Amino acid sequence: MSHLRRITACAFVALSSTLHSQIHADIQISQGGNPIGTVRARLDYDKAPRTCANFIGLATGERAWIDVETNEVMVDTPYYDGRIFHRLVHNFVIQGGSSDGSGFTGSGCNIQDEFHPDLRHSGRYMLSMAKSSFPGTGNSQFFITLTATPFLDDKHSVFGEIIAGRDIIDGFTNSSIYPTDGSDKPITPITMDSVTISGPSLAGFDLHDPALELHTIRAVNPIPSRNSAASTFVVTFNRQAKHDYIYSYSFDLASWTAFRNILSADTFPGYTFTTTGLTANRFFTRLAVVDYSALENPEPAVLGTGSTITFTTRSGSSLTLAPDGAGGGTWTDSDGDSGAMTSFSVTDLAPQTGDFISSASQAFYLPLLRINFALDGSGGPANRTTHQLNLDFRSPLAGWSDGQGWNSIPQIDGVNFLHAFSITPAP
Repeated sequence: MSHLRRITACAFVALSSTLHSQIHADIQISQGGNPIGTVRARLDYDKAPRTCANFIGLATGERAWIDVETNEVMVDTPYYDGRIFHRLVHNFVIQGGSSDGSGFTGSGCNIQDEFHPDLRHSGRYMLSMAKSSFPGTGNSQFFITLTATPFLDDKHSVFGEIIAGRDIIDGFTNSSIYPTDGSDKPITPITMDSVTISGPSLAGFDLHDPALELHTIRAVNPIPSRNSAASTFVVTFNRQAKHDYIYSYSFDLASWTAFRNILSADTFPGYTFTTTGLTANRFFTRLAVVDYSALENPEPAVLGTGSTITFTTRSGSSLTLAPDGAGGGTWTDSDGDSGAMTSFSVTDLAPQTGDFISSASQAFYLPLLRINFALDGSGGPANRTTHQLNLDFRSPLAGWSDGQGWNSIPQIDGVNFLHAFSITPAP
């Protein structure tokens, strides 16, 4: 693995501090093929270990990824080298890491969000993960802030800070030097020529620690069978629980088409998938799988009669719900208010059984519970009567509730509605 860009010697003179983590990412940047320089990011692996492990593994090639254009599982291959910064908003962020530069692709699968009270979008130079508005949808795309963006706190995972080459980042605020088109894409490509990871703490940081609950990726070799008379092609494989299978095909081994995504909730030995209407003389398939089995996926019954769930903000205010199993229950909050729930329901967004087939070209697995509830009076951190929250579990009985729930109000209590939750099960 000598070709991988993971080195333990620090050869870059920077403003690193012994008070912070000692793992760095050196990003060599060019514009239109002309070198701009190198920026160094401090990676806060001690406070955002999952996010840093994902980023480091992609940068060095030590974690596998999926080429979304060919569905090939890439091993020992650095991901970021040669990728462009596809988005530049001069008074906001510069963003990169999309596999094809479109902004809609990435490394082929998603990771859970990760938040720490010390890691904030507090100003320029912060390194953070891009994602959709839904929890747990980050993968390889990241951004560097060009100004303070506190409204992104506890929404996007901050995992580092630019500590050297800041003049380069400052330059990205200049629209004359770095003009963009109507979609915020730089007119002259800004490229990550290489991303090199270094630092004295690197050797002791385990990218594959099971406690990180990261996915693993591998290629699957199914048993193929073709019936020319029926114009069908069948692949047989052992489908496993909490695995996402991406199925692609080609007629010439040069051009590949992402055909189906098979999200498997349970185990099914000898599972078959059939392609119909096949008349071509040659037909090739690729099957990649992302193993998400390390993630928690509690069932709705965890919030049954006799249980309670408490939401707590970073400032300490809280709301506790006690469902009665009949679509209602009671509530109390840290202000001393209490009352009845006029409605309460739980939906499993990642069912426990079956397979779910879609046309998605990237793997996704979102083991969330969604709760909808209404209070008979204003209560809790948001002082609202109706709520819809996504519960993202980090242990069997605790995790984060996603902020898009609380009636989509932009910000309450300074935390954008991302609250810790804990469940006390029924006796």
